[in-house]
Amino acid sequence: MEICQSCGMDISKEEHKGSNADGTLSVDYCAYCYKDGTFANELTLEQYVEIGLEYSPEYQGADTETEKKKIKEQTRAYLSQLKRWKEAAG
Repeated sequence: MEICQSCGMDISKEEHKGSNADGTLSVDYCAYCYKDGTFANELTLEQYVEIGLEYSPEYQGADTETEKKKIKEQTRAYLSQLKRWKEAAG
């Protein structure tokens, strides 16, 4: 499965892929994160984590704050391994 190297979204379908500066489809980023060869926003990793949690059924259904904290840490660990965030940290 191809995933966006910024947000982790599935980009297997062409309509989900972002666009490079030359108009070709990006193999690394989704249409929401990457347009015309640049990132569509200046969000931080932490902001991406928070946005992702809004769409997470596991997080929304967690019964305790301990569960929510664990899911948040897992989300942060996952996203931090994606290309955009590894390059930003490097």
